[in-house]
Amino acid sequence: MTVLLRQLCLLLILALSAGSSVQAASVVLYSSNNVETVNRVIDLFNKAHPDIRVSVVRAGTGALMQRIRAEAGNPLGDIFWSGGLSTLGEFRDLFAPYTSPQSEAVPATYREPGGLWLGTNTHVTVLMVNQRQLAGRAAPTSWQALTDPQWKGQLVIPDPERSSASFVALYGVKTLLGDEALARLARNAVIVGTTSAAYEGVAKGEFAVAVTMEYAAYEYVAGGLKDIELVYPAEGTFLSPEGMALIKGGKNPDAARTLYDFLASRATQTDVFRSAYRRPLRQDIDVSRLSGLPTLSDIKLVALDDARMSQARADFLLQWRALVNAR
Repeated sequence: MTVLLRQLCLLLILALSAGSSVQAASVVLYSSNNVETVNRVIDLFNKAHPDIRVSVVRAGTGALMQRIRAEAGNPLGDIFWSGGLSTLGEFRDLFAPYTSPQSEAVPATYREPGGLWLGTNTHVTVLMVNQRQLAGRAAPTSWQALTDPQWKGQLVIPDPERSSASFVALYGVKTLLGDEALARLARNAVIVGTTSAAYEGVAKGEFAVAVTMEYAAYEYVAGGLKDIELVYPAEGTFLSPEGMALIKGGKNPDAARTLYDFLASRATQTDVFRSAYRRPLRQDIDVSRLSGLPTLSDIKLVALDDARMSQARADFLLQWRALVNAR
């Protein structure tokens, strides 16, 4: 009987230990996504994986990259979600390779060949127009149209030094139309410090046109603001794809891979689009069936070389500041 009791006690201890280890599973997520999107996704993850506790550190992409680098000797994070692919390329030495079962749904263009990162969503640059502020003028339909002096003081653009999407847009304009067109655009533009100040300014009627991101402008359209229109410039527009990566040396690799797969899944990507209009890179999600937005294949796009754009960033920002200061 004593032997049997000992065996039962041992089994009970092992069971409790196993249960405790399950409860103790955790993962640390570093994310530059907005609070609402992160909280929604983590709530969904908790329901699917109640045995894994997620801790979140939220900040801008640049700040998080610097934090990950500073912690490289003793990583405190496990997974980063999400930042521009060109930025991830700059910090590639900080990431661990992983090929998710979900990765095949993403075009190879948005997957690092060695598995260091996986594309999740992309921002599409658009012109956000407030019809009420046009004052009889036709809405601009191209980048070239924005260089017309009639838009001086009515065109708002986020500072490209603070907004990666704005940098992509303005670098793209320079690539498409040249330096003189960029200079005329700078003369017309009101420069604001944040991305939100641009699209909120148009929504409030402070400006007629903003250079901004598709998802931000479409939130107003979906919300019923009838004066707001999205314009995809006739010459073509630009993508700012974003992705996620596992942090090299992270202390919770198994839980991190589970979260990674969850974030990459069709169900999660669909939910993020439905709630925040962040256009997924998965090829098996048709956003035109979920919204009034066109499919990516129906948008005229201009491809930009991420590596070249990243190398040119410092010189471009110097040029842009000079153009703005010379007005």
